[in-house]
Amino acid sequence: MATTNLDTDPYRLAIVAAERLRAALTGHGITIPSLRGSHPAREVPMVELGCCSAEVVEALAAALERVGAE
Repeated sequence: MATTNLDTDPYRLAIVAAERLRAALTGHGITIPSLRGSHPAREVPMVELGCCSAEVVEALAAALERVGAE
């Protein structure tokens, strides 16, 4: 399979990473509305996690703690 510019474009990689995280969080019933891919910093793909409520942060922490305990 040939590599295209989309495969290595930092902005596109950031979008894909954000969508992957969104899907994983959704599987735990967690939504971060402002989660999105962002423009790269020095060609490094960046993802904005954004602002979320303390309730969402608590749910995220609990999910990570459960996974860490397994």
